[in-house]
Amino acid sequence: MSDPNKDTQGAQEATEQASEHQPGEAEASGQEAGAAQQEVENLPHDLDTLRSKALEMAGKVEELEASVTSYQEQALRAKAEGENARRRAEKDAENTRKYALEGFLKEFLPVKDSLEMALRVEVEEGAESAQKLHKGVEMTLNMLNELMQKYGVTEIDPYEEKFDPNFHQAMTTVETGGEPNRVTAVMQKGYLLNERLVRPAMVEVSVSPSATGASAGDESEGGA
Repeated sequence: MSDPNKDTQGAQEATEQASEHQPGEAEASGQEAGAAQQEVENLPHDLDTLRSKALEMAGKVEELEASVTSYQEQALRAKAEGENARRRAEKDAENTRKYALEGFLKEFLPVKDSLEMALRVEVEEGAESAQKLHKGVEMTLNMLNELMQKYGVTEIDPYEEKFDPNFHQAMTTVETGGEPNRVTAVMQKGYLLNERLVRPAMVEVSVSPSATGASAGDESEGGA
C-alpha cells in the first residue's frame, strides 16, 4: 500500500518541473512568431509592387541562366580546341615519323637506278666473272628492294598504264595507232614514301597521229 504523503510530494515536484520549462518554451515560441510577423510586414502591400519584384527576380534568373549557358559554351569550345590541338600534334608527329627518310631517299635513289642499269647490260655466255658480278648486283638490288618496302617505299613503274600527271612526268611523246595517252616506255621509275610522291616516273607517252600528218599523207596519195 502506497504512502499518501510520498504521492503528494511527487505530484508537487512534477508540477514545479513543468512550471520551470514553460517560460523557456513560451519565450522560443514568441521569438518565432515575432520573426514570422516581421517577414510578413516586410512584404509589399500592393499587387503592382509584388509584380515588379517578381519581374525583377525573373530578370535576374534569366541573367544567371544566360551566364551559365555562356560558361558552358566556353568550356565546350575550350575542350574542342584542346582536342583539335592534340590531334594536330599527333598528326605532325606521325608525319615526321613517316617521312623522316624522304631527304635521304631522294639522295639514295640514283644509286638504285645505277644498279638497275647495270642489270640491263647483257653478259656473254662463258664470261664467268661477269656473270658472277651480274648475279651479285641482282642479289644486292633484291635486298635493297626488300629494305625499301619495309620502310614504306613503293615503286612507280607505269609501263602501258594510262598517263597520270600526278605521278608521271612526260619526257617525250610518240605517235601510235593504239590508244593515246598511254605510257609506252619508262625512262626512270618513280617512288612513293608512305603514299607521298618523292619522285615522279619519267615516261614516254603515246599520242594520236597528227591531223596535219594525216592530211599530208592523203594529198600525196591523191597526187600519185
